[in-house]
Amino acid sequence: MEAFSISNEILPFGSPLLALFSLVPLYTATFKVKSTKEAFGLWFLQALTVHLVSSWWLANFHDFAIFTLGASALATAFMAGLCGTIVYIVPLYTKKSFVLEENGGKHVFAPFMRILWFTACYLFWEWCKSVDFLGYPWGTLSMAAYSWKIITQIADITGVWGISFLFCMTSALTGEGIRLLGQKRQPSVQSVRGYVNVAKGLCLLFSLTVVYGCVQYLIPRTEEKNIQTVLVQQNCDTWVTGEREAVRVSKELTENTLVDMRNNGIEPDLVLWSEGILQLPFPDYRFVYSAENEAEESLSGFINRMGVPFVIGGTVDVNPYKFHYTNGALFFDAGGNFCGFYSKMHLVPFAEEIPYEDNPLMKAFMENVVNMPSGWRKGNQFVLFTVPIQKNNQYGTPLEYRPEKVARITLDENRLSDWDEREYFIHNTAKNPDAHVSFSVPICFEDAFNDVCRTFHLLGSEVFMNITNDAWSASRSAEYQHFIAASYRAIEYRTTLVRCANSGYSVVVNPAGKIIQDLPLFETVAMSVSVPIYKHTNTIYACLGDWFIYTIIVFIALVILILFIFRIKPECKGFIKHVFSPRVIIYTEEKAESSLAKESVVKKVTVKKATKKVPSQKEAVKTIAKKTSAKKSEPKKSSVKKQSVTKTKTKQTTPKKNTMKKTKTKTTRSSSK
Repeated sequence: MEAFSISNEILPFGSPLLALFSLVPLYTATFKVKSTKEAFGLWFLQALTVHLVSSWWLANFHDFAIFTLGASALATAFMAGLCGTIVYIVPLYTKKSFVLEENGGKHVFAPFMRILWFTACYLFWEWCKSVDFLGYPWGTLSMAAYSWKIITQIADITGVWGISFLFCMTSALTGEGIRLLGQKRQPSVQSVRGYVNVAKGLCLLFSLTVVYGCVQYLIPRTEEKNIQTVLVQQNCDTWVTGEREAVRVSKELTENTLVDMRNNGIEPDLVLWSEGILQLPFPDYRFVYSAENEAEESLSGFINRMGVPFVIGGTVDVNPYKFHYTNGALFFDAGGNFCGFYSKMHLVPFAEEIPYEDNPLMKAFMENVVNMPSGWRKGNQFVLFTVPIQKNNQYGTPLEYRPEKVARITLDENRLSDWDEREYFIHNTAKNPDAHVSFSVPICFEDAFNDVCRTFHLLGSEVFMNITNDAWSASRSAEYQHFIAASYRAIEYRTTLVRCANSGYSVVVNPAGKIIQDLPLFETVAMSVSVPIYKHTNTIYACLGDWFIYTIIVFIALVILILFIFRIKPECKGFIKHVFSPRVIIYTEEKAESSLAKESVVKKVTVKKATKKVPSQKEAVKTIAKKTSAKKSEPKKSSVKKQSVTKTKTKQTTPKKNTMKKTKTKTTRSSSK
């Protein structure tokens, strides 16, 4: 169910309603498994299915499908299997007494703990698959929730993890309700009351989320400035068409759009081309793109003629001696001069970056088997680009934007002021922030990772301008999934997101997640858009980062730590069976025969115990005589109590002798008779 709730070819933006209950089968199945192996296999199969169904388009990644789809699917499923075993740990190590007390009406919080434990472990899996080197934040519940803008507004507090928490907890609550209704016997009043309390708490969380979402989504936001930008979607896969065709189409689209803008009295401030267009490495080959040719105009000459700064995706040679190349965003000024670059820092595993590339065995394998001798290198520097806004550049810098926090006004010996000090309080020579825009350029799927975008935002980036190449996917679902994953960055940091893709989805999103303007998929087209720039603010998520998921991780660690500290042993492997599917004895012919066989064995044992030899009368007399002689031989003690005890014992033994004599006489009489 989860795979179909995420963006697909039928539902381009997913189905939040289906996502609410997508994990119900996983919840009910998890609490019916009988071993850690079954728990691992269940979660492994769940993650593998979701990944293959929702991200099937990874197989179109040219010659590297075995890594992009196969390796990512196995890695994702393996992490899910480990989280499934963690889910099984707590029920496995719970005492039988707790289970009996819960079934007896105690421990009202037991349903809540089960629901919370399942939700926490599932969020831990989503976090594991979304961060670090093998991070792939696709196929999550938050992606399915995109269409419910009121719910997604809490991302500026909790990130996407709070959204996944609400959806996962709803599925767990539904699964727990199915479990209670499916029991053979009627559930206790206390367990039902505990379940109702959890439902009330979840409804309260949703209500608070809706109220907060309505305020954030409907509140009017005033832009402080805007930047006139041209987005070029040339609809060329440079891996297939090559650089020349992509540059030719991009030039044509750019010039037509700029002419239309200037005819309408709009002066452009920036032009964006997508990722990976220029294939010769910069800065060494920058002269190739500036050399004039009779057949066609050079790239630098074209930019100079347009008179607008450009950002173009290309290759950067960061170390020519070791052949280290990076995937970069190249920056050109209005004169066509190469100004600098930003190198991609979060690379696609197995496609852009080879793990353990310096290892000789891995290097030989990639060269001989995969035919991929080397990959990209990670960038190691965050870069911000600043361009002037032509509309506001005609005004001077207001005095309120003076950068110094402390100033001094001094007079000379003649009680006269200095000319420079007078000018400081009359004219501000610093840059006018209203006439400039600082932006960052996350490349490809970097716009889906907070370790990159959060740093850019804290450094002062006023807008995210992403360039990407998704043409290789050849699917609508891939384009929309990438956009959905990136759209949360606008909400998390309350900033504007601009995406320029070579085949889609090229779009502009405001801080509330609303689409301002977009381009159709897989069409050769360009658009001019006035990108709104809002006041740069630091949200709770921008300041604290992934605090919500870290709290979940600490909770999981504490629960596991408590189990190990107190060394709680698994009293019964069938705890989950005992709790969630009570054992019911079913009488069949085979069981009846086995029970009869057991009863016959028990009868034989009791007969053997009953037919043990009874000691004879002579042996009984001898044993009594030995006990009395042994007591007489013991030294006399001074305590009166012990003497009285021995007297009572002798008194008790004497009648036994008389009885024995009587039995003898009876036996002799009977024999004489």
